[in-house]
Amino acid sequence: MLQKLKDLEIHRYAADRIDIRIEETTLYHIAFFQKQFHGYTEETSVGAFISVFANGRWYYRATTEIDAIESELHKLLQQARVSITKTDKKVELKETVIDNLNSDDFAYKLPREKKIEHLSTVREIVENDSLVVNPYVLWMDRIKSKYYINSNGVVYSYNKAFTGILDSYSLKENDDIFETHLVYNFQKKSALNKLKDKFTTDLTEAKLFLHAKAIEPCTCPVVLSPDATGIFTHESFGHKSEADFMIGDPDMVAQWEIGKKVANEIVSIIDCGDDPTVSGYFPIDDEGVPAKKNYLIKNGILAGRLHSEETAKMLNESVTGNAQAIGFTYEPLVRMTSTYIDKGTSTFEELIKPIEKGYFIKSVTHGSGFSTFTMAVNRAYKIENGKITNPVRMNVTTGTVFETLHNIDGVGDTVEIISQVFGGCGKMGQYPLTVSFGGPYIRIKSYNVS
Repeated sequence: MLQKLKDLEIHRYAADRIDIRIEETTLYHIAFFQKQFHGYTEETSVGAFISVFANGRWYYRATTEIDAIESELHKLLQQARVSITKTDKKVELKETVIDNLNSDDFAYKLPREKKIEHLSTVREIVENDSLVVNPYVLWMDRIKSKYYINSNGVVYSYNKAFTGILDSYSLKENDDIFETHLVYNFQKKSALNKLKDKFTTDLTEAKLFLHAKAIEPCTCPVVLSPDATGIFTHESFGHKSEADFMIGDPDMVAQWEIGKKVANEIVSIIDCGDDPTVSGYFPIDDEGVPAKKNYLIKNGILAGRLHSEETAKMLNESVTGNAQAIGFTYEPLVRMTSTYIDKGTSTFEELIKPIEKGYFIKSVTHGSGFSTFTMAVNRAYKIENGKITNPVRMNVTTGTVFETLHNIDGVGDTVEIISQVFGGCGKMGQYPLTVSFGGPYIRIKSYNVS
């Protein structure tokens, strides 16, 4: 594929800029619903996105015909009133090839019968339990290869693959119902050795919530798990860091002025796409900019934001490697990659010890927000006199970004990054982008729960 792109010699056209990327994506599903085989699907899509910048504007085209890229490019050039006659311009190619999938240890390479066999381990746990109703068990592989060239001479290719098992079910006894799920995301076959223990433990814990009492709405101290920390970070702050939201809005630019104190000094937030072990791995973005470690908040101070080349130029800031599209039919937007709160110095025990009355939020089903945010809670526990006690029913948590960031008064000493195989992040109609998020356990001294 890279050779096809290099053979086009797009640097020789008179356009100000040309970008072409080819993407090949495979999604593989095996599903069981209510103890019955629900089917398997394998979907592979291959296509190219072509963009031309000329005369002050961008022109876009997408095609599923890889051999037609040159003719589609010519149509764009003609639309942009650029000659399709090549010049003598020379460019030194800067090529990067990253192959992450050359090991046989990746779980997606297992034959179908082996995948079904591993799913049977999970199915036996939930389907043989008398309290479980409507069990849904799903295996999913997501494999993507990307090939890119631009007329400035940037050439790259990389690939990534993740596998996930979803176990969704309800528990019912008399009039009490508790709906829950567990998603297990992984890459390597060795992770499958943990299936039985992981899903058995999850079901055992879920039963604690079947008859749990609902909490009274209050404002109190809470401790968030790495999963909840990650969703909070992504929804409440991450989207605010995407610079395209600030273009044309001077009030927002002023509100989010670089160098402004926006959080407790123990809080640092990072976005970085260069870790191949997490789903937010985007080593080079869709404009050919390499990933780097971007501090959004450093020691409580607003330190940066996420950019495409266009937004960086408009705000007179540096590019960050965050221009991403969900697929070959879309233009790049400013998107998060792997966003997380950096580690602090406290153990989990030290975080909960000073809390006389509060809550530990262990799992969250989803979140949404911008300046204010909401998270829907699935599992939470009481904290009483510095100890985790009873499970409780909690619906949602709400807050405002600045207030909550200032109210973080404890940060754990270990970071956990949560990958996503099922779903992802949505923005401006582009869903799902397989970002990742996470952080340590954090303590928030005052938080709205209900």
